Amino acid sequence: MTAATNQKSIFHLDLRGCVEAASIYKRSRPIQWELCYVIAFLGTMKLLNFLKSRPVIIVLAIAVNITVIDVHSSSSNFPMDKSTITQFQPQIQLVHTLTGHKKVTFGVRAVAISSDGQTLISGGRDDTIKVWNLRTGKLLRSLNAHSDGITSIAISPDGNRIVTGGISTPTMKVWDLRTFLMLNSDSGHTQAVETVAISSDGKLIASGSDDRTIKLWDLHTLKLLDTIAAHSGFVSKVAFSPDMQTLVSAGGGDDNTIRLIDLQTKKTRHILKGHKTGVDAIAITPDSKKLVTGSFGQLVSRNRAISTLKLWNLQTGKLLHDFTDNFSSVESLAISPDGKILICGNYDGTIKLWSLETLKPLHTFEDGSSSVLGLALSRDGKTLASSNEDSTIHIWQIK
Repeated sequence: MTAATNQKSIFHLDLRGCVEAASIYKRSRPIQWELCYVIAFLGTMKLLNFLKSRPVIIVLAIAVNITVIDVHSSSSNFPMDKSTITQFQPQIQLVHTLTGHKKVTFGVRAVAISSDGQTLISGGRDDTIKVWNLRTGKLLRSLNAHSDGITSIAISPDGNRIVTGGISTPTMKVWDLRTFLMLNSDSGHTQAVETVAISSDGKLIASGSDDRTIKLWDLHTLKLLDTIAAHSGFVSKVAFSPDMQTLVSAGGGDDNTIRLIDLQTKKTRHILKGHKTGVDAIAITPDSKKLVTGSFGQLVSRNRAISTLKLWNLQTGKLLHDFTDNFSSVESLAISPDGKILICGNYDGTIKLWSLETLKPLHTFEDGSSSVLGLALSRDGKTLASSNEDSTIHIWQIK
């Protein structure tokens, strides 16, 4: 018998003795639970010493039941305290670089992925909408869409229609993706359309404009339903909560606020304050409970900004967390389908992943030398598209 085998045998005997002693004591003196835990704990210490050269494990000793849990195994369903959770370290791999857009100032501001994960739609300041095969990276179609560049894109849940906003003219356009024909080009706004969104049920369009209003439209009839006076500055972003209870709007210019609007009454339920500059990005968790907002932030040096990223309770409007470790202005945001990971596109050309459970950074990688203006995540959370100020689009695989 080798020394290691002998040590292992002795360990098992000692540990079994500790467990048996705890069991006997527990049966004979049921009131004094504390000593049972102490006895089991001594056995646990032997287990840790024996396996100190092995991969990290968590040992839970409760009375006489001792269970070893490998935290790297996805099959374990044993409940763990938050303090023992090992942070997931995602693997990011670049699979495609798309260069079909012309290199113009402010590049490609908008990207969207179809619900089936097959198609990527991009809109750039080169006035074009481009349709890509997301798996192969092949350009399928290019449409001359707006004469003044594209600010934003939204794709319907069924993948049949897209809505686009224009930069300098009050134009919102609706397109049929099956025929690539434009269905409508009247926004009803008096100034540029900064942002568009489609509701999760595929029935509504929201458009936000420099004219400080939000307009709600029927996606199928394309009729104007409501006009909501929203901000004192231009409306930079709009988003529907997945549960269809709240419309979120962000203010640009000197407004710097976020409004939570009740979709039933069209009245503002909460006004969120805290950003020092205009809010450029918003994202809602899939359960409709939390909201993440990003802004240019407060510059403290030439390449360093603070107060750029915040987490809110979407129901109460309460600030839950300020991500003080994000030192670059935020240009774009996305949240994983399980609501656990926040993806942040920054002005410095980096993409940062955060845990929405621990509120700690998970991973940072370089997307390029220019600002990450747009982010889109596939429904399965495995494919990420990022668009840059230099007109480049990257397709990433997340494992």
